[in-house]
Amino acid sequence: MRLVKKCLPIRLWKATRLVYQRRKMSRRTFCTFNPKENKFNTERYACHTVEEVDQIIDSASSAYSVISSKSNHEINNLLCLIKENLRSIKGKISTVYCKESGLTKERFDTEFKRTIFQLELFSKHVIAPEYISTLEQAKNVNNKSLTKKKIGIGPVLVVGASNFPLAYSTIGGDSVAALAAKNPVIVKAHPFHVGTSSVVFGAIQDAMNTLNFPIGTFSHVVDDGYELGAHIANHSSVKAIGFTGSQNGGEAFLKIAGKRKFPIPVFAEMGSSNPVVLLESAFSEDRKILIDKITNSVCTDSGQFCTKPGLFFIPKNETDEFVGQLKQSIFSFRAEPMLHPNILKEFEKKTARLLETFGTKRFFRSRASIAPKYFPKKSVLHLASDSILEFPFLQEEIFGPHTSVFSYSNHEELIDILNGLNGQLTFSIFGSKEKDGPIIEQLISVGTQKAGRVILNDLPTGVEVSSAMQHGGPYPASSDSRYTAVGTDSIARFQRSVTFQDLSI
Repeated sequence: MRLVKKCLPIRLWKATRLVYQRRKMSRRTFCTFNPKENKFNTERYACHTVEEVDQIIDSASSAYSVISSKSNHEINNLLCLIKENLRSIKGKISTVYCKESGLTKERFDTEFKRTIFQLELFSKHVIAPEYISTLEQAKNVNNKSLTKKKIGIGPVLVVGASNFPLAYSTIGGDSVAALAAKNPVIVKAHPFHVGTSSVVFGAIQDAMNTLNFPIGTFSHVVDDGYELGAHIANHSSVKAIGFTGSQNGGEAFLKIAGKRKFPIPVFAEMGSSNPVVLLESAFSEDRKILIDKITNSVCTDSGQFCTKPGLFFIPKNETDEFVGQLKQSIFSFRAEPMLHPNILKEFEKKTARLLETFGTKRFFRSRASIAPKYFPKKSVLHLASDSILEFPFLQEEIFGPHTSVFSYSNHEELIDILNGLNGQLTFSIFGSKEKDGPIIEQLISVGTQKAGRVILNDLPTGVEVSSAMQHGGPYPASSDSRYTAVGTDSIARFQRSVTFQDLSI
């Protein structure tokens, strides 16, 4: 793919180089990229220096004691004012968002609505009596007065996600949860969405100033690569990390955090292929509705969702007709760009490996159309289910408009294959206990062991923001399957408990 280089390009993310030696950095400038037009945007952004980042971290550290003493109603006021400030500049955010991401105005509206709802939900949650009652427990045991309190863990680094420039980025789930837990937040903006992130940060900053929160309550760091993020992660004042992205990126932060003199938790949502099992009864329903649902789940926004279904398991006797219809539906779906050149490059690399390994009789790719050449080609792989045993890389996430279909001969074979899968965010089952029998219970059992969300007769795209949502799963879906990255329970990631014995607090 040829890029029109009118601006210094953002450097490729290479997680293996995430070792940063402290050095004095010049103030570089760079531009974000418009994937729809395949060119760099004209606005320039200046990278922070290490010295400036150290000052930001010091401010966050100083702000911690002030924020931790704030009442829950004061935190509620901050989240509510951020929400209103964002609403007042919705049009400005939309313009930059669409230009930097290549996503549609409709997608922006959906994500903006989710971001606003998330702020509203958390703001109400922190002042709810049910929540406040969980923050402190008092007991007298053996003549000892014990009071256990939940407190904020300390300054939190939040790494902006590329596929959700709003809902998982600057004031996304990690940031809102960390603020709700009364922690200072340091956001490392995603380099391809710095403009969007900067506009959002302005709304947050205005809310902080209006309500007299300390300057270090919420900070925004700009860099065109990964060095400053690594530097922040390695700083002794930072006490936790929230990350949404690739497995390589998440593992790089886990490595940094683990090698610190005093290691800190990394809450990383990483790779998931979200297996979907179709039992025999699923094909007795309207097949076109099923094919359309799958196509939308795989292809919408070029398949750039962490919950995109990437592995389908279907009965062997349904294979030929189903795969033929699915290919036709997927290949005729509207063409859309990838979020940025690095994601496109990785997608092309992984699908090229499938083509090289299995050839054109098993790997099918959409033909050239009127869509620009720099848009991704949608693809489908079809193999026997035991191929996963021979080629373990088949279960790795392919971020983009691709899915793999595996045909199974019997339920015993199916269960054996599924038991060998890695941890997942989701596990979906299409079938009926009445029609398919005990295999349903077996699949639910497997899904419970493998994933954080088990779904019956629906697809995983669309993650509801709720206290009942678990968004996280066994490794490598997330770094700690005990916690969720979505919903009010996500606050617990950024809290720790302290017991005060015989003290009046």
